[in-house]
Amino acid sequence: MAGAVDTLLIEDNPGDAKLVEHYLDNPSVAAFFDEISLTHVETLTDGRDRLRSAQYDVVLLDLGLPESDGIETLHAVTDMDPEVPIIVLTGLEKTEIAVEAIQSGAQDYLEKGDIDADRLVRSLRYAIERHEHERALARRNEQLDFFNSLLRHDLMNALNVMMARADMLESEVDDPELTDYAHSIGEWGRNIVDLTDKIRSILDTVTDDGDDSLEPTSISRVVDEEVARVSSLSDRVDIVVDVPNAEVLANDLLSDVVGNLLTNAVEHTDGRTTVRVDGEVTGPHATLTVADDGTGVPEPRRDDLFERGQKGTASSGTGFGLFFVSSMVESYGGSVCAEESERGGAAFVLELPRA
Repeated sequence: MAGAVDTLLIEDNPGDAKLVEHYLDNPSVAAFFDEISLTHVETLTDGRDRLRSAQYDVVLLDLGLPESDGIETLHAVTDMDPEVPIIVLTGLEKTEIAVEAIQSGAQDYLEKGDIDADRLVRSLRYAIERHEHERALARRNEQLDFFNSLLRHDLMNALNVMMARADMLESEVDDPELTDYAHSIGEWGRNIVDLTDKIRSILDTVTDDGDDSLEPTSISRVVDEEVARVSSLSDRVDIVVDVPNAEVLANDLLSDVVGNLLTNAVEHTDGRTTVRVDGEVTGPHATLTVADDGTGVPEPRRDDLFERGQKGTASSGTGFGLFFVSSMVESYGGSVCAEESERGGAAFVLELPRA
């Protein structure tokens, strides 16, 4: 149960305002809030003054006011205080207005003729909780952006200096042992740069609000390249490919996604193994299935495979494992699941949006 909630009602109709006040005095409110304090004003100007002088947990806003009408009223209040959650009240029964209000930043939309005490208090509770979650998510994205900038500048600058010094030492020292040490330092630096680039790409993808970072990507080309790479790493795997030439919305990390699934199949199968990679295009999606003939994955564990920290699922290809696979596929707007293959092994099914 939440504590005290300060509510601002901007409503020019005294009868509607009295009705809201009556509903908030209902005993059922105690099941959701310890206390609700209601401040009522009748104009946008008075609402602006209240928002400037005090902090409110939620605003109940009538869209039809003397100074403004419709969605413009909502825009006016969000301009006054973009941080406060808003529940829109209206006497109009128009679904398009409700949709536009939510798209414009309102947390909820209530038709005055349908309001009762239970519906109003639930809307208040959920609006406040959703807004808190949104703020927490925005804060998390700010933190990710900050860490991304650290990777882009501070860490990369330090690595570049380290590698340059290592290359200089390798070319100038005469001691073979010291030369090997310098070469090793340079190689480790380049490996870290490669890993850093991948992490930066992940951060760019998962924090991007739109799909600007995604582009048409040939799924058959990605599969062919990763099959060639994985086949060169192991002589005990046969990979059979049947993937149509289709483009999906992704980025260059799709190669790591496919590579993780292929190397995962090899690493978790004893002896010689055959991996099938099949693709199918159906409507707006392309499906990619990577299946092996190993021991498979018990059904109770299939959903947990993609959770962070699961043991035994990391791939030597990138080191990110199946958590990385699910994170990237979700950022593309797709999905991934684990099933039993036709040969009794494990099958990982990716569904990706077509470009």
